[in-house]
Amino acid sequence: MKVFDWYGLIESLSLWWEQIDYSYMLIFIGITVAYIAIRPFINWIVSSKSVKLLNYVMVSLLFLVFFLGGMILTTMFRLSLLEVTLHSLAAFGGCLIIVHGLQWFLVRKKKRV
Repeated sequence: MKVFDWYGLIESLSLWWEQIDYSYMLIFIGITVAYIAIRPFINWIVSSKSVKLLNYVMVSLLFLVFFLGGMILTTMFRLSLLEVTLHSLAAFGGCLIIVHGLQWFLVRKKKRV
């Protein structure tokens, strides 16, 4: 029977910072900044019920991200752009779910009191 290896755990945690791929952090920060910058504009478009303008903005954004941004990131980092982008978007989506879930829970709790 194998006993839990504390030394191996501490050694792997100390090497954790050396194994971080900084492109993930840069893309995650970029997604966060874009979300914060675009959110008020999208809220204005939705409140004014301008569906055609929203469609135009989303198609333009997707075009810029996948074609122009893809070329730049691929040449700078020499990574699989699709893999890094999908991982970063998944992590950002998970963070949004956690933040909005906590906000919903706290607002619901305040309404009960």
